[in-house]
Amino acid sequence: MNKRRISATALCLALATPACTGSGGSVIHRVADGSPTTPEAVVSVSEVDWEWSPGEGERVSKVHAGPVGAVIELTDGLVGPRGDTGDELWRYQAPEAEGFSASFSPSGELALVSASDEPALLLDTSTGEAASWDLDWNGEGRLLDGEFLFHREGEATEALHESTDLETGAPLWRQKESVTCSEGGPSRTITTLLSPKAIILLLHCSEDTSEGALRVPAPDTVNALVALDPKDGGELWRREAEDTEGRGLAGAKLLQGHLVADLPGEEGWTIIDPIDGEVLTESPKPVLEIGDDTYLASPNPLAEDPSHELRTFDGEMISSVTLPDGHFSGDTPETAIGLPDHLLTIDMERGSDEDAIDVVVTPWGDEGAEDVIAATTTATASSLDPGRLLSVPGAVIAYVPVQYGAGIDAIEGVVALR
Repeated sequence: MNKRRISATALCLALATPACTGSGGSVIHRVADGSPTTPEAVVSVSEVDWEWSPGEGERVSKVHAGPVGAVIELTDGLVGPRGDTGDELWRYQAPEAEGFSASFSPSGELALVSASDEPALLLDTSTGEAASWDLDWNGEGRLLDGEFLFHREGEATEALHESTDLETGAPLWRQKESVTCSEGGPSRTITTLLSPKAIILLLHCSEDTSEGALRVPAPDTVNALVALDPKDGGELWRREAEDTEGRGLAGAKLLQGHLVADLPGEEGWTIIDPIDGEVLTESPKPVLEIGDDTYLASPNPLAEDPSHELRTFDGEMISSVTLPDGHFSGDTPETAIGLPDHLLTIDMERGSDEDAIDVVVTPWGDEGAEDVIAATTTATASSLDPGRLLSVPGAVIAYVPVQYGAGIDAIEGVVALR
């Protein structure tokens, strides 16, 4: 096993290198040397190749996918390790500041960072270089590609949206009234999703827009997906479905640049192009991950079919596998990944001083065969969310997420499978 352990340390001493910037020694900012190439996509994994752990006094809150690897969010900064080697390419950290905030663009290529006593910076997440600086941002609003900020005002039943220029703060567009379904009437915003070229709203339209009505809808309920242009707020497309059977619980999520919708009144799960609303395929099973030509579907909880499947957009099932006895997948986009050679799922072992978080590697079409990679451990794992997988360029990352209910208030580190 070629496993390397990378520990975060102070990288810029007295800001003495050309790659470091800051004021009064309060900011550590190191950028990548040159333009990093994108690592090759991972088609299979067999072991833990490298590990990353925070330095003394550092606390990790989140892990994101970046253009050339992972982006690790600290409580006081960001770190960018390369996916195929774990080498730390860049770092932005304000260890003496309070109130650190970060917002990532939908593409993941930019990150807006701000600390209480430092001006905000817009960082390139490939290199860590500043694309814009001396920005006035207090942590409110979400970053859009194109250097805009997206804002929402009001409660879910009276939501108004607007976009402002990141550098000047000038409004680009602002809604005068809440978005609703084609027939008008009250609406409730269930979910707001940001993609590089579209803002997608999932709406519940009914005379009853209470939270309880999302699960037990009234007979007049219509659910709608409405896509807005980030540049001017204009409507790009919409898709509506009547919930005539009272199913409730409409859902939508963005996976690998595609929109996946589960609208009561429609059959199955729909994969949609978020820019123009084109339906790419309809899946009979929940969708967990989307590739260039295929998607990963999980077992349907409403049917007696325990298999995971790789399917094409043409509806063909090209590979399937059922997890071996004793292994259970959470079947969320954070706990299952379909590689060309095999399925990866998170598994948890109980009964020792530390709970082991394993990754089960199950070859497609080879029932009963599996390999278990001991990924990491935690003192007390959450039974609902014991561990997560994240596909990044060059590796699959495994880690134990923050779960306050389980006493986990920081991510202890990440491991990379290759």
